[in-house]
Amino acid sequence: MLSAAGKWLILGAVLCCAFLSALAQSAPLEDKIQFHQHHTPDPALPVQRPEVKGLNEQILHQLLLQLQDKTVSGYQQVHSLLLYKSGALVLEQYQKGNNDFINFEQGIKVVKGSQDFVWTSDKPHYVASVTKAVTATLTGIALQQTGLTVDATLAQLLPQDAVIKSDPLKASISLHQLLSMQAGFVWDEWTGQDLVKLWQQQNFVYYLLQQPNTGPGKSWAYNSALPNLVLQLLQQQLKQPLQPWAKQQLFDKLGFIQYRWDTQPDGVPEGSARLWLTPRDMLKLGILYLQQGQWQGEQLLPTGWVQQMTSPQAKSPAGDYGYYFWLRQQDGVSYYTAEGDGGQYIAVFPTLDMVLVLTQGNYLQWALYKTQADRIIQHLLSSIRTD
Repeated sequence: MLSAAGKWLILGAVLCCAFLSALAQSAPLEDKIQFHQHHTPDPALPVQRPEVKGLNEQILHQLLLQLQDKTVSGYQQVHSLLLYKSGALVLEQYQKGNNDFINFEQGIKVVKGSQDFVWTSDKPHYVASVTKAVTATLTGIALQQTGLTVDATLAQLLPQDAVIKSDPLKASISLHQLLSMQAGFVWDEWTGQDLVKLWQQQNFVYYLLQQPNTGPGKSWAYNSALPNLVLQLLQQQLKQPLQPWAKQQLFDKLGFIQYRWDTQPDGVPEGSARLWLTPRDMLKLGILYLQQGQWQGEQLLPTGWVQQMTSPQAKSPAGDYGYYFWLRQQDGVSYYTAEGDGGQYIAVFPTLDMVLVLTQGNYLQWALYKTQADRIIQHLLSSIRTD
């Protein structure tokens, strides 16, 4: 039998435990939520809590829970989500998923990798057509160094090419039209076999120039051969191999260490896809665009080039288009994106001083990855406090 004193001690202990449990349940939100899954420091990406930058942490936490609990939310193959707001990295999350990619040489097919791959901050992710935005970025640097402008035509850039010499229509195609997908070539990449046929060639430029042309500037057609032609032209004008030049002019300055950039059959970097970047490096590109080409006090891109790349240059069936950037709007907020198949996004929100990076593994499933990206962006926009 316990004495009266012993009973009171037990009762006190029980009440104390109950009090501590209640206190834990009512603890401030910041003690419960982990918005930064990986804490490897990067001086270029200072870390802050979302609340410090005016974001509602409860709403962000709901999003993270939805991404983790796929059976309820329906999200599929979301590999990483990073958010930069007003000078700081406020959210960085990685999840398990596939590490599939697209094989171009054998018919534009999904190559299955591990389906339980552990994505982390130091693992490069296949970014698909986000590569096109990198091509446009490098174009701005090359134009400044060579003195060319976007008005330069193929007649000026390929004066000895037999097709250009014999076809005034193709000779009049400008860099502006190549960068804005208005070159006039008859091309059906989304529902036809043109991209498959391109990758059966050893010379992309020759194959592209052989295609019928209805007149540059008359219509818009998504054409992954065009960025490849652009990089061929840049290398020729720079008179040096493009890959080490790009590394020196852009990648090294942004601190890229772990990346992979495959080439066209002739060794020139592939201008439309086949680039692997870490999500943090994708974020650095987005910050570079947000800061109008400035990076840590240095103007890496020509003044005005980001504005030119991300302004409406063409109308497409899927929305306004810049120089390999899509111009979007959601919930009254305008933003621009570099987008890649499977669900790879660098989304820049200038009026909100914000950059989103999203990687997914939903290759050749446009409706799925686009819907998921839109849902995530809508959720993030709802987290911005107006008080």
